[in-house]
Amino acid sequence: MDDQIFSIGELSKLSGIPVRRLRFYSDKGLLPPSMRAESGYRMYSGADLARLDLVLALREAGVSLTEIRKILANRTSFADVLALRLRTLETEIRSKRRIATALRMALKLHEPSPADLRRLWTVTKLSKTEFRAALERFYDDVAGGAPMDAAWKKKMMDAGTPDLPEDPTAEQIDAWAELMDMLSDRAYAAEMRAHMSDLWTQEFDPAAYAQTAEATFARVKAAIESGLGPQSAVGREIAADWLTQSAEAMKRAPDQAFLDWQLEQYRKHHARSARYQELMAVLHGQAPQAPTAREWSWIIEAMKQLF
Repeated sequence: MDDQIFSIGELSKLSGIPVRRLRFYSDKGLLPPSMRAESGYRMYSGADLARLDLVLALREAGVSLTEIRKILANRTSFADVLALRLRTLETEIRSKRRIATALRMALKLHEPSPADLRRLWTVTKLSKTEFRAALERFYDDVAGGAPMDAAWKKKMMDAGTPDLPEDPTAEQIDAWAELMDMLSDRAYAAEMRAHMSDLWTQEFDPAAYAQTAEATFARVKAAIESGLGPQSAVGREIAADWLTQSAEAMKRAPDQAFLDWQLEQYRKHHARSARYQELMAVLHGQAPQAPTAREWSWIIEAMKQLF
């Protein structure tokens, strides 16, 4: 068949594709004619028919015209394009499942409330990618143009981006919506920007601070599991070490002024931070109170004994 030449009308009959659609593919560069007759009509070969079969198969798989053009020009491999299409389909399937979950929840109610309708709207937008983008915008807003350590920012974003369940519950959908509201709250971002401006000075060592915090939380967790309270001798020791080491990471003196600053930052920001962690725990199907919030509360109570 490769030696045969077909008019566009004959190609249409062989393929079952309307002439107008064939012209469209030709104009888009997906099916250029092998030659043109003296009259100017487009003429196609058996190889063009095989090319058309490939275009139709890829379109059936949902591959875009742009990607098909890259494949035909040998600029993109079949495997790469199909892998991308598979990821897209899997994302669409997860989205459809979540919408179905919200619809089932709404249909169980005699008269859905505005909150139920909001939940339905929220579930159509569930996406880890979307959440991470919102989180990045939040951190950029908090930074306010000031330099922020890229490694620290990535670590915080990795810790603060939830993995959404395949079939979320109503509580998880509500937790997602509340988290997105927090990240969109300009007043909250302004509060955090003021906090970060105090913390993120030129002298601040984020790696040392993170290392100190991790080690301190491990000690606090062990103390809690051993039944030791923040007012114990161990609590006072941990608090004193934390004050000294965190002050060193910030190039500040571990004095009363620094202690007062830490306690004030906790008073201002802990409730929001703890709520964020609670919502993350809901999304992860964990206990309502995340360990970090518990440990912060413990160390702050221990610090109140100092001086």
